[in-house]
Amino acid sequence: MSNATQYNLTTIFEAKRDSYAKRQADFILADTVQLLGGGHAEVWDFMRAIGGRMVRIVYECKDGTRRDIIGRQGVHASKQDGELKGTGHAMASASLLTLSFHTHTFEGRAVNTGAGKGYRTLRAAGILAIRVDGVDLLTAQGQAELLDSL
Repeated sequence: MSNATQYNLTTIFEAKRDSYAKRQADFILADTVQLLGGGHAEVWDFMRAIGGRMVRIVYECKDGTRRDIIGRQGVHASKQDGELKGTGHAMASASLLTLSFHTHTFEGRAVNTGAGKGYRTLRAAGILAIRVDGVDLLTAQGQAELLDSL
């Protein structure tokens, strides 16, 4: 995709920015965008492959709200993990295509309500866009949502 700078994903997707994304302004696509054209499994594999690097993502929650958040995936041994607590599945699950994610926080400050301290489980299906190491990627879901929004 070329000349994508006209696409402000924060605005187009009506994504609420977390406090760290606000510090970096809106998520505006770079001139060159890579496409993750496969399914949700490809998104899951990509996120797992980048390890614990910091990423910015535009994410669609199950209730349809969208978030523009910064953090890292691959959190291990979170006290919220269902498998560790004996109450459910692991946050990072290949079979469910879910990822463990820690919203970028400093000095242990929580950015989510409740006792989460920034931890959350993300569905690969909800990830619309990713920025990692200065590279912007649109998922197949993000591409479809962007075309529907234009």
